[in-house]
Amino acid sequence: MPDRGKYRTQQRKLVDECLARHAGEYLTVDLALASIRETGGSIGRTTVYRTLEDMVAGGCAIKVCVPGGEARYRIAEEGAAGQLVCLECGRVLPLDCRTAAGLAEHVFEHHGFEADPSRTVLYGRCADCMGANGGC
Repeated sequence: MPDRGKYRTQQRKLVDECLARHAGEYLTVDLALASIRETGGSIGRTTVYRTLEDMVAGGCAIKVCVPGGEARYRIAEEGAAGQLVCLECGRVLPLDCRTAAGLAEHVFEHHGFEADPSRTVLYGRCADCMGANGGC
């Protein structure tokens, strides 16, 4: 059975390297799988999914659920403060700014709730979608 632990470590390394190559991008399981296979990695879809979920649970990755779409993942970066999700096109953007940290502070001070800024998701419309629809 010692080979099984080694196998899992090799698979984790493939997923880690994939997220590092795509730092700042949000990948579906299928996009991650395709990227890993493009570099010659041998791994199954279920293994990619489980590894990404383990990484989210361990704080190494961030998961965003897009309404009507697949979950997307990105590497957890120092100071990451949340995500913006467009309800029209499904685009996901990082919300890495001091204002997000200020929002978390406000929520704690005024509402007695400790928000996790790295897991904060704001849903709305991106600039491209607003422009395409005349801003209405």
